[in-house]
Amino acid sequence: MSFRKRNTPIVSTQTPPKSYQSPSPNEPVSGSQSTRSSTLLPSYITHSTGTASLDKLLLHGGQPLGTSLLVIEDGATDFASVIARCYASQGIANSDVVVAVGTHPRWGLELPAPVEDTKVDKKSPLFPSETARDLKIAWRYKKSSVDSPTLSHEDSLYCRTWNITARLLPPPTLQYIEPTSYSSIISRLNTIITSSGPDKMIRVLLPNFLSPTVYDPATSFAPAELLKFLMSLRALLRTYHSRLSVLITMSTGLFDQAGTGNSVLLPWIETLVDGMIKIVPTPPPDTGGGGGGGGDSTNKYQGFVDVLKVPIVSERGGMVVRKMDYAFKVTKSGIKIEKWGIPVMIDEKTEDKEQVELAF
Repeated sequence: MSFRKRNTPIVSTQTPPKSYQSPSPNEPVSGSQSTRSSTLLPSYITHSTGTASLDKLLLHGGQPLGTSLLVIEDGATDFASVIARCYASQGIANSDVVVAVGTHPRWGLELPAPVEDTKVDKKSPLFPSETARDLKIAWRYKKSSVDSPTLSHEDSLYCRTWNITARLLPPPTLQYIEPTSYSSIISRLNTIITSSGPDKMIRVLLPNFLSPTVYDPATSFAPAELLKFLMSLRALLRTYHSRLSVLITMSTGLFDQAGTGNSVLLPWIETLVDGMIKIVPTPPPDTGGGGGGGGDSTNKYQGFVDVLKVPIVSERGGMVVRKMDYAFKVTKSGIKIEKWGIPVMIDEKTEDKEQVELAF
Protein backbone atom coordinates (compact mmCIF):
# COMPACT_ATOMS: atom_id res chain seq x y z
CA MET A 1 0.00 0.00 0.00
CA SER A 2 1.52 3.29 -1.09
CA PHE A 3 1.11 6.60 0.65
CA ARG A 4 1.33 10.14 -0.74
CA LYS A 5 2.74 12.99 1.28
CA ARG A 6 0.19 15.60 2.28
CA ASN A 7 2.15 18.52 0.84
CA THR A 8 2.49 17.00 -2.62
CA PRO A 9 -0.06 18.33 -5.15
CA ILE A 10 -2.00 15.84 -7.20
CA VAL A 11 -1.26 16.48 -10.87
CA SER A 12 -2.98 14.64 -13.66
CA THR A 13 -0.75 13.34 -16.40
CA GLN A 14 -3.54 13.40 -19.00
CA THR A 15 -4.10 16.57 -21.06
CA PRO A 16 -7.73 17.58 -21.50
CA PRO A 17 -9.03 17.54 -25.10
CA LYS A 18 -9.20 20.89 -26.83
CA SER A 19 -12.74 22.03 -27.46
CA TYR A 20 -13.67 24.19 -30.44
CA GLN A 21 -15.14 27.53 -29.44
CA SER A 22 -17.34 29.14 -32.06
CA PRO A 23 -17.40 32.95 -32.15
CA SER A 24 -20.13 34.36 -29.97
CA PRO A 25 -22.72 36.58 -31.67
CA ASN A 26 -22.44 38.98 -28.74
CA GLU A 27 -18.70 39.60 -28.86
CA PRO A 28 -17.92 43.15 -30.04
CA VAL A 29 -15.75 43.48 -33.10
CA SER A 30 -12.33 44.64 -31.94
CA GLY A 31 -10.12 46.97 -33.91
CA SER A 32 -12.99 48.32 -36.01
CA GLN A 33 -12.95 51.99 -36.97
CA SER A 34 -16.75 52.03 -37.10
CA THR A 35 -17.14 51.35 -33.37
CA ARG A 36 -15.60 52.76 -30.23
CA SER A 37 -16.12 52.79 -26.49
CA SER A 38 -18.71 55.13 -25.03
CA THR A 39 -17.28 58.42 -23.82
CA LEU A 40 -19.63 58.28 -20.83
CA LEU A 41 -19.61 54.56 -19.97
CA PRO A 42 -16.49 52.99 -21.53
CA SER A 43 -17.74 49.45 -20.96
CA TYR A 44 -20.34 49.96 -23.70
CA ILE A 45 -19.59 49.94 -27.44
CA THR A 46 -21.10 52.63 -29.66
CA HIS A 47 -21.37 53.39 -33.33
CA SER A 48 -22.19 56.64 -35.05
CA THR A 49 -25.68 57.71 -36.05
CA GLY A 50 -24.23 59.44 -39.10
CA THR A 51 -24.95 62.87 -37.57
CA ALA A 52 -21.98 64.12 -35.54
CA SER A 53 -23.94 66.61 -33.44
CA LEU A 54 -26.53 63.93 -32.59
CA ASP A 55 -23.74 61.59 -31.46
CA LYS A 56 -22.59 64.23 -29.01
CA LEU A 57 -26.14 64.95 -27.88
CA LEU A 58 -26.55 61.30 -26.83
CA LEU A 59 -23.65 61.76 -24.33
CA HIS A 60 -22.00 58.49 -25.42
CA GLY A 61 -20.33 59.87 -28.54
CA GLY A 62 -22.74 57.76 -30.58
CA GLN A 63 -25.54 55.24 -30.15
CA PRO A 64 -24.70 52.32 -27.85
CA LEU A 65 -25.10 48.96 -29.54
CA GLY A 66 -28.09 46.96 -28.36
CA THR A 67 -30.28 50.05 -27.94
CA SER A 68 -33.13 51.73 -29.80
CA LEU A 69 -33.45 55.43 -30.56
CA LEU A 70 -36.80 57.11 -31.24
CA VAL A 71 -36.89 60.40 -33.15
CA ILE A 72 -40.36 61.85 -32.76
CA GLU A 73 -41.41 64.96 -34.64
CA ASP A 74 -44.16 67.51 -34.16
CA GLY A 75 -46.22 68.84 -37.04
CA ALA A 76 -46.32 67.78 -40.66
CA THR A 77 -42.60 68.29 -41.40
CA ASP A 78 -40.19 65.46 -42.11
CA PHE A 79 -36.81 66.58 -40.80
CA ALA A 80 -36.35 63.17 -39.16
CA SER A 81 -35.96 61.59 -42.60
CA VAL A 82 -32.62 63.40 -42.98
CA ILE A 83 -31.38 61.74 -39.78
CA ALA A 84 -32.68 58.35 -40.95
CA ARG A 85 -30.97 58.56 -44.34
CA CYS A 86 -27.65 59.63 -42.81
CA TYR A 87 -28.03 56.73 -40.36
CA ALA A 88 -28.44 54.29 -43.24
CA SER A 89 -25.59 55.82 -45.26
CA GLN A 90 -23.27 55.51 -42.27
CA GLY A 91 -24.14 51.83 -42.08
CA ILE A 92 -23.42 51.34 -45.79
CA ALA A 93 -20.06 53.13 -45.38
CA ASN A 94 -19.24 50.79 -42.47
CA SER A 95 -20.25 47.69 -44.50
CA ASP A 96 -23.05 47.00 -42.01
CA VAL A 97 -26.24 45.14 -42.77
CA VAL A 98 -28.89 47.86 -43.15
CA VAL A 99 -32.51 46.77 -42.76
CA ALA A 100 -35.30 49.18 -43.74
CA VAL A 101 -38.82 48.35 -42.57
CA GLY A 102 -41.78 49.74 -44.47
CA THR A 103 -39.85 51.58 -47.17
CA HIS A 104 -39.83 51.24 -50.93
CA PRO A 105 -36.57 50.17 -52.64
CA ARG A 106 -36.44 53.67 -54.10
CA TRP A 107 -35.78 54.94 -50.56
CA GLY A 108 -32.34 53.33 -50.69
CA LEU A 109 -31.53 55.17 -53.91
CA GLU A 110 -31.93 58.53 -52.13
CA LEU A 111 -29.24 58.02 -49.50
CA PRO A 112 -26.70 60.87 -49.26
CA ALA A 113 -23.15 60.40 -50.49
CA PRO A 114 -20.08 60.95 -48.28
CA VAL A 115 -17.86 63.97 -48.75
CA GLU A 116 -14.24 63.03 -49.21
CA ASP A 117 -12.81 66.44 -48.36
CA THR A 118 -13.69 67.41 -44.77
CA LYS A 119 -11.51 70.49 -44.45
CA VAL A 120 -14.51 72.69 -43.72
CA ASP A 121 -15.77 70.52 -40.88
CA LYS A 122 -12.31 70.26 -39.31
CA LYS A 123 -12.59 73.89 -38.28
CA SER A 124 -16.27 74.06 -37.43
CA PRO A 125 -17.20 73.37 -33.80
CA LEU A 126 -20.25 71.35 -32.86
CA PHE A 127 -21.27 73.19 -29.70
CA PRO A 128 -21.57 76.13 -29.83
CA SER A 129 -21.29 78.03 -33.12
CA GLU A 130 -18.17 80.13 -33.41
CA THR A 131 -19.48 83.49 -34.58
CA ALA A 132 -18.29 87.05 -34.32
CA ARG A 133 -20.65 87.60 -31.39
CA ASP A 134 -19.05 84.68 -29.54
CA LEU A 135 -15.62 86.21 -30.07
CA LYS A 136 -16.82 89.53 -28.68
CA ILE A 137 -18.17 87.84 -25.58
CA ALA A 138 -14.91 85.90 -25.20
CA TRP A 139 -12.87 89.13 -25.35
CA ARG A 140 -15.22 90.85 -22.91
CA TYR A 141 -14.73 88.12 -20.28
CA LYS A 142 -10.95 87.95 -20.83
CA LYS A 143 -11.04 84.70 -22.79
CA SER A 144 -8.04 84.45 -25.05
CA SER A 145 -9.66 82.11 -27.57
CA VAL A 146 -12.73 80.06 -28.28
CA ASP A 147 -11.81 76.38 -28.36
CA SER A 148 -13.12 74.33 -31.25
CA PRO A 149 -12.70 70.58 -31.58
CA THR A 150 -11.05 69.22 -34.69
CA LEU A 151 -11.76 66.01 -36.53
CA SER A 152 -8.97 63.44 -36.80
CA HIS A 153 -8.79 60.80 -39.51
CA GLU A 154 -10.34 58.22 -37.18
CA ASP A 155 -13.18 60.61 -36.32
CA SER A 156 -13.91 61.23 -40.00
CA LEU A 157 -14.21 57.46 -40.55
CA TYR A 158 -16.27 56.91 -37.41
CA CYS A 159 -18.79 59.55 -38.51
CA ARG A 160 -18.69 60.54 -42.16
CA THR A 161 -19.54 63.95 -43.55
CA TRP A 162 -22.43 63.81 -45.99
CA ASN A 163 -23.70 65.74 -48.96
CA ILE A 164 -27.47 65.36 -48.89
CA THR A 165 -27.75 66.82 -52.40
CA ALA A 166 -25.67 63.96 -53.87
CA ARG A 167 -26.62 60.30 -54.05
CA LEU A 168 -24.69 57.26 -52.89
CA LEU A 169 -23.16 55.44 -55.87
CA PRO A 170 -23.21 52.65 -56.76
CA PRO A 171 -26.75 52.10 -55.43
CA PRO A 172 -26.49 50.39 -52.05
CA THR A 173 -27.92 46.99 -51.21
CA LEU A 174 -30.40 47.15 -48.35
CA GLN A 175 -32.61 44.53 -46.76
CA TYR A 176 -36.28 45.54 -47.08
CA ILE A 177 -39.11 44.21 -44.92
CA GLU A 178 -42.75 44.66 -45.87
CA PRO A 179 -44.75 45.36 -42.68
CA THR A 180 -47.66 43.06 -43.40
CA SER A 181 -47.86 42.26 -39.69
CA TYR A 182 -45.78 42.82 -36.56
CA SER A 183 -45.04 39.11 -36.22
CA SER A 184 -43.72 38.96 -39.78
CA ILE A 185 -41.34 41.84 -39.07
CA ILE A 186 -39.87 40.08 -36.02
CA SER A 187 -39.62 36.77 -37.88
CA ARG A 188 -37.84 38.40 -40.82
CA LEU A 189 -35.46 40.24 -38.50
CA ASN A 190 -34.59 36.97 -36.78
CA THR A 191 -33.79 35.41 -40.14
CA ILE A 192 -31.58 38.31 -41.23
CA ILE A 193 -29.65 38.36 -37.93
CA THR A 194 -29.02 34.62 -37.83
CA SER A 195 -28.00 34.48 -41.49
CA SER A 196 -25.51 37.35 -41.12
CA GLY A 197 -21.93 36.70 -40.09
CA PRO A 198 -21.03 36.94 -36.39
CA ASP A 199 -18.87 40.01 -37.07
CA LYS A 200 -21.55 41.93 -38.97
CA MET A 201 -23.21 44.96 -37.42
CA ILE A 202 -26.92 45.28 -38.17
CA ARG A 203 -28.80 48.58 -38.34
CA VAL A 204 -32.57 48.45 -38.38
CA LEU A 205 -34.56 51.49 -39.47
CA LEU A 206 -38.28 52.01 -39.03
CA PRO A 207 -38.92 55.35 -40.76
CA ASN A 208 -42.46 56.78 -40.56
CA PHE A 209 -43.43 54.22 -37.96
CA LEU A 210 -47.21 53.67 -37.68
CA SER A 211 -47.88 55.85 -40.73
CA PRO A 212 -51.21 54.81 -42.31
CA THR A 213 -49.57 54.89 -45.74
CA VAL A 214 -47.23 52.10 -44.65
CA TYR A 215 -48.96 50.23 -41.81
CA ASP A 216 -52.51 48.99 -41.68
CA PRO A 217 -54.32 51.46 -39.38
CA ALA A 218 -56.87 48.79 -38.39
CA THR A 219 -54.23 46.61 -36.72
CA SER A 220 -51.13 48.76 -36.21
CA PHE A 221 -52.69 50.74 -33.34
CA ALA A 222 -54.02 47.68 -31.52
CA PRO A 223 -52.45 48.06 -28.05
CA ALA A 224 -51.77 44.35 -27.50
CA GLU A 225 -50.11 43.87 -30.90
CA LEU A 226 -48.08 47.09 -30.77
CA LEU A 227 -46.73 46.50 -27.25
CA LYS A 228 -45.92 42.87 -28.08
CA PHE A 229 -43.95 44.03 -31.13
CA LEU A 230 -41.98 46.63 -29.18
CA MET A 231 -41.16 44.14 -26.43
CA SER A 232 -40.05 41.56 -29.01
CA LEU A 233 -37.85 44.17 -30.66
CA ARG A 234 -36.40 45.04 -27.25
CA ALA A 235 -35.69 41.35 -26.61
CA LEU A 236 -33.77 41.11 -29.90
CA LEU A 237 -31.69 44.13 -28.92
CA ARG A 238 -30.82 42.56 -25.58
CA THR A 239 -29.96 39.21 -27.17
CA TYR A 240 -27.66 40.69 -29.83
CA HIS A 241 -26.51 43.60 -27.70
CA SER A 242 -23.18 44.08 -29.48
CA ARG A 243 -24.35 43.76 -33.08
CA LEU A 244 -27.81 45.27 -33.36
CA SER A 245 -29.21 48.80 -33.15
CA VAL A 246 -32.57 50.32 -34.08
CA LEU A 247 -33.64 53.81 -35.20
CA ILE A 248 -37.35 54.71 -35.27
CA THR A 249 -38.85 57.92 -36.65
CA MET A 250 -42.45 58.83 -35.92
CA SER A 251 -44.80 61.81 -36.07
CA THR A 252 -46.92 62.99 -33.15
CA GLY A 253 -49.64 63.87 -35.66
CA LEU A 254 -50.63 60.19 -35.71
CA PHE A 255 -51.96 60.40 -32.17
CA ASP A 256 -55.06 62.06 -30.74
CA GLN A 257 -55.00 64.80 -28.15
CA ALA A 258 -53.65 63.87 -24.74
CA GLY A 259 -56.06 61.72 -22.76
CA THR A 260 -58.20 60.72 -25.73
CA GLY A 261 -58.21 57.92 -28.30
CA ASN A 262 -54.89 56.31 -29.13
CA SER A 263 -52.84 58.90 -27.23
CA VAL A 264 -52.49 56.38 -24.38
CA LEU A 265 -50.09 54.40 -26.58
CA LEU A 266 -47.49 57.17 -26.78
CA PRO A 267 -46.27 56.86 -23.14
CA TRP A 268 -45.90 53.10 -23.61
CA ILE A 269 -43.84 53.60 -26.76
CA GLU A 270 -41.62 56.07 -24.92
CA THR A 271 -41.13 53.55 -22.11
CA LEU A 272 -40.12 50.68 -24.40
CA VAL A 273 -37.43 52.60 -26.32
CA ASP A 274 -33.97 53.25 -24.88
CA GLY A 275 -33.40 56.77 -26.22
CA MET A 276 -35.72 59.49 -27.42
CA ILE A 277 -35.36 62.96 -28.91
CA LYS A 278 -38.13 65.23 -30.08
CA ILE A 279 -37.95 67.58 -33.04
CA VAL A 280 -40.06 70.70 -32.58
CA PRO A 281 -40.14 72.74 -35.82
CA THR A 282 -40.67 76.47 -35.54
CA PRO A 283 -42.89 78.45 -37.93
CA PRO A 284 -41.07 80.33 -40.66
CA PRO A 285 -40.13 83.93 -39.82
CA ASP A 286 -42.65 86.64 -40.61
CA THR A 287 -41.53 88.41 -43.77
CA GLY A 288 -44.47 90.79 -43.92
CA GLY A 289 -42.79 93.41 -41.77
CA GLY A 290 -45.30 93.01 -38.95
CA GLY A 291 -42.61 92.71 -36.30
CA GLY A 292 -43.35 89.08 -35.39
CA GLY A 293 -41.42 85.92 -35.96
CA GLY A 294 -38.73 85.01 -33.57
CA GLY A 295 -35.93 87.54 -33.91
CA ASP A 296 -32.37 87.08 -35.10
CA SER A 297 -31.55 84.27 -32.65
CA THR A 298 -34.06 81.81 -34.14
CA ASN A 299 -34.27 82.86 -37.79
CA LYS A 300 -31.27 80.71 -38.74
CA TYR A 301 -32.78 77.58 -37.17
CA GLN A 302 -35.63 75.35 -38.35
CA GLY A 303 -36.64 74.33 -34.83
CA PHE A 304 -35.59 72.88 -31.50
CA VAL A 305 -34.42 69.44 -30.37
CA ASP A 306 -35.57 68.19 -26.96
CA VAL A 307 -33.72 65.34 -25.27
CA LEU A 308 -36.25 63.15 -23.46
CA LYS A 309 -34.29 59.91 -22.93
CA VAL A 310 -30.63 58.93 -23.26
CA PRO A 311 -29.79 55.24 -23.84
CA ILE A 312 -28.64 53.39 -20.71
CA VAL A 313 -28.43 56.60 -18.64
CA SER A 314 -32.19 57.12 -18.41
CA GLU A 315 -32.71 53.43 -17.64
CA ARG A 316 -30.40 53.82 -14.66
CA GLY A 317 -32.36 56.78 -13.34
CA GLY A 318 -30.26 59.62 -14.76
CA MET A 319 -32.13 62.91 -15.11
CA VAL A 320 -31.15 63.97 -18.62
CA VAL A 321 -34.31 65.68 -19.89
CA ARG A 322 -33.38 68.89 -21.70
CA LYS A 323 -35.95 71.04 -23.45
CA MET A 324 -35.39 74.19 -25.49
CA ASP A 325 -31.63 73.87 -24.94
CA TYR A 326 -30.71 72.88 -28.48
CA ALA A 327 -31.75 74.07 -31.92
CA PHE A 328 -31.19 72.53 -35.33
CA LYS A 329 -30.78 73.63 -38.90
CA VAL A 330 -30.61 71.68 -42.14
CA THR A 331 -27.46 72.28 -44.15
CA LYS A 332 -25.92 70.68 -47.19
CA SER A 333 -24.17 68.15 -44.93
CA GLY A 334 -27.33 67.20 -43.03
CA ILE A 335 -28.85 68.27 -39.73
CA LYS A 336 -26.69 70.35 -37.41
CA ILE A 337 -27.70 70.52 -33.75
CA GLU A 338 -26.29 73.43 -31.77
CA LYS A 339 -26.68 74.72 -28.26
CA TRP A 340 -29.24 77.50 -28.21
CA GLY A 341 -29.78 80.37 -25.84
CA ILE A 342 -30.88 83.96 -25.72
CA PRO A 343 -27.96 85.98 -27.11
CA VAL A 344 -26.20 88.45 -24.85
CA MET A 345 -26.88 92.03 -25.88
CA ILE A 346 -23.61 93.99 -25.98
CA ASP A 347 -23.60 97.75 -25.82
CA GLU A 348 -21.13 98.82 -28.50
CA LYS A 349 -20.50 102.22 -26.82
CA THR A 350 -19.72 100.61 -23.47
CA GLU A 351 -17.47 98.09 -25.20
CA ASP A 352 -15.48 100.83 -26.97
CA LYS A 353 -15.16 102.76 -23.70
CA GLU A 354 -13.80 99.72 -21.86
CA GLN A 355 -11.36 99.07 -24.69
CA VAL A 356 -10.02 102.63 -24.42
CA GLU A 357 -9.66 102.30 -20.63
CA LEU A 358 -7.77 99.04 -21.03
CA ALA A 359 -5.42 100.66 -23.51
CA PHE A 360 -4.24 103.08 -20.81
